[in-house]
Amino acid sequence: MGSVTRSDGVAARERRVEVTERVLSAVEELLEDGERYTEIPVTRIAERSGMSRTNFYQYFPNKSEVLVHVAEVASAAFFDAPARWFADDAALDRGLPGVERVIREMVSGFREHWTVMRALGELAAYDSEVAEFWFGRINGFIEVAASQVDRWRDQGRVDPAVGSESVAAVTWMVERTVTQHVLHPNADATDEGIVRALARTIWLTFSQGAH
Repeated sequence: MGSVTRSDGVAARERRVEVTERVLSAVEELLEDGERYTEIPVTRIAERSGMSRTNFYQYFPNKSEVLVHVAEVASAAFFDAPARWFADDAALDRGLPGVERVIREMVSGFREHWTVMRALGELAAYDSEVAEFWFGRINGFIEVAASQVDRWRDQGRVDPAVGSESVAAVTWMVERTVTQHVLHPNADATDEGIVRALARTIWLTFSQGAH
């Protein structure tokens, strides 16, 4: 019985992942048509996902839940690279080029899911459920990154003045800069220019004054 229960649990999780990926694709297709997320009825999302309205609501009770679940997948493309960088004790040894690779992946990840990321930012301004997810996602990353920075600081590998406030400031700087660059681009700005500017700022923040 135990193995059957575990198998059922695994199957249910796999089914939810598969459904979420289908819904993510559906939402992105609809948003790419030029509509705002708030204007798209749940029925159309369900239909584009190949699901009945009843079945759809079994997974997503409201539109905020829909966005939260698809944004969880989409935002992973944005956060995976910096999460790996902060989890790697050797990250500082790779210098500025290593930071540039991280920012390059973040810009690419944002571009890949730009419609969902735009909707996420818009709804987080007034939808408490979406805001709780998005700000919680960012603050959770800051907390983990700050713990690693604390270790590096104790080892004398980063500027002694760098703490959790620095990590938070840098994180929000990157999020806002990449968002602005992708969604509201300056004609003179390039992806590589943004990558170099952000990477240098981050590197100077963490490395300056290190032993």
